[in-house]
Amino acid sequence: MLLLTAACIGPTGVEGEPGPEGPQGDQGDRGERGDVGPTGTTGQDVIEVYGTGQLTVTSAFTSFTVIPGLSTQITVPDDARVTLSTNGGIQCTAAGAAYAVVDIALFVDGVASNQGGTRRVVAANTTTVGQMVTNWSFSRTYSLAAGTHTVEVRAISVDPTAAAANVSSALAPQLQGVLTATIVRR
Repeated sequence: MLLLTAACIGPTGVEGEPGPEGPQGDQGDRGERGDVGPTGTTGQDVIEVYGTGQLTVTSAFTSFTVIPGLSTQITVPDDARVTLSTNGGIQCTAAGAAYAVVDIALFVDGVASNQGGTRRVVAANTTTVGQMVTNWSFSRTYSLAAGTHTVEVRAISVDPTAAAANVSSALAPQLQGVLTATIVRR
């Protein structure tokens, strides 16, 4: 004959008082200090200015003239490079078969860049379409001394027989010029 026994579980008892706090353990060893990390990106920046008005370039413009609003000062830190970029539009002001020719140039501290810093822009009408718009867009990278520099975009007429040209604008987005200075530390 097989005898089975059943286990009985009674009610849970009252929880007892917590015991006393144990002693504090020994302090672990402190690791060695790591190497100093590389210098951060302090001094980097992007500055952008926009055309604030229209410059009407005629054959009377015999020297480069600053395009309204496309001038700013930048502060260059040690060991940095600066990329200047510009874009905008010119418009031939004449009706009928006419054209306007303008040179656009980047200037740093009053000096034009001789390498890649100037573009010739021609806006030529047809007999049926007048007041044509043509855009410029170019950039150049500079190694400038640390300190404050003035950067500008200027325009000049290059053909005495060409029509006048509206250069940049404050209100017409298809003409409004932009000057961007990007400062990057090495």
